[in-house]
Amino acid sequence: MIPPLSPPSQSRPKQRSGLTARGARVALAALALLGPLTAACTNDSSSTKADDTRGDASSTSSGSSTATTAPQAGKPVEFTSGDFYAVPDPLPTGGHGTLLRFQEVTPSPIEGAKTFRIMYLSRSLAGDNIAVTGTALVPTVPAGPDGRRMLTIAHGTTGIADECAPSKEPGSEILLMSGPMSGGWLVAMSDYEGLGTPGRHPYLVGPSEGRSVIDAILAARSLPGADAGDQLAIAGYSQGGHGALWANEVAADWAPEVNVVGTFAGAPATELDVILAAAPNIPALSGFAFMMVAGFKEAYPDADLSTLLTPAGEEALDRVDKGCVGDVMSSFSDAGDEPLIRADGPASPEWKKLTTDSNPGSVVTADPVLIIHSEADDVVPVALSAMLNDRMCRIGQAVERRVVDRGGHGAAAPSI
Repeated sequence: MIPPLSPPSQSRPKQRSGLTARGARVALAALALLGPLTAACTNDSSSTKADDTRGDASSTSSGSSTATTAPQAGKPVEFTSGDFYAVPDPLPTGGHGTLLRFQEVTPSPIEGAKTFRIMYLSRSLAGDNIAVTGTALVPTVPAGPDGRRMLTIAHGTTGIADECAPSKEPGSEILLMSGPMSGGWLVAMSDYEGLGTPGRHPYLVGPSEGRSVIDAILAARSLPGADAGDQLAIAGYSQGGHGALWANEVAADWAPEVNVVGTFAGAPATELDVILAAAPNIPALSGFAFMMVAGFKEAYPDADLSTLLTPAGEEALDRVDKGCVGDVMSSFSDAGDEPLIRADGPASPEWKKLTTDSNPGSVVTADPVLIIHSEADDVVPVALSAMLNDRMCRIGQAVERRVVDRGGHGAAAPSI
């Protein structure tokens, strides 16, 4: 969850996650140090992955609604003209992480790398093949004998409308990827399910984010010159911190062919049940809360909105589709006299379970996790990552949480 860094009145605010270009380099350096991490809590058996009782987190759903006449995905297509984001109809069949098409962005906004828009296959929580878009960087320096190390980045909140996909403005979020280029890393950043492609983005639905983030780097391995090895680092900030943690949790089952060596989560949006419960009393949270509700309704169509939202709230829900994060926050900034979220709605059994199930930190992973948060964060309260850290420690996850004493929401990354 991250506000625009430009005024909310802008119709199309630049989308930055708070992880600055320098912060991305520092986060990468932090990941390099995770191997010998002396964590706040460690687990001697951290090489084993705990069972995930939340069901959808890392298991593959059976069945698909893809038409039987759909062609098998073959060699990825270099896209040179037309609407890159128009999904093929019928959608080709293939495994998740299959690269469908790519388009080189020229001139590349990143020195020392070729920049590509990518479209690839992923899988919805219903088990259907879906198309997801994103951005990838392939360094121009040759790969080493063991192949390139890989980094997949989970981006911060941009909104949930298609126009908010970061790959549509590769000069903004893509700048976060500049740090790894000097080291020859192959880098990918998913737009996430539903951003740039059909359907609403399942905002803060953990399994959806995790799959999209992992599948982006799997797809990037098929780009010209990728020459990928098997070592993967995962990083994200704010919503992206949430997505990075979920990508780490699903990776062992979703992509056993890669070796996750470390995960960085800056100011992660977590404890979603707590955030939603606070929303009726904190108008500033309304925009985020409504994007969350819309996203969960997209992922879980049977969820009952009437137990959570008032009639006025249900009527207001479509505002989330009108513009990107700055516009959404602005549209909900005036709470008015009529409540939009029922006072007891977030505590209803259905919505309490949905939001709790998308909290990260219930699966032990083989790689260590680094969480960094600012004490003065006014967007994602620092107490939320403390709750996350405590939960991870209780199950035996190797994790270190660092709290910095200065700056706001975006301060944690560059202060490492």
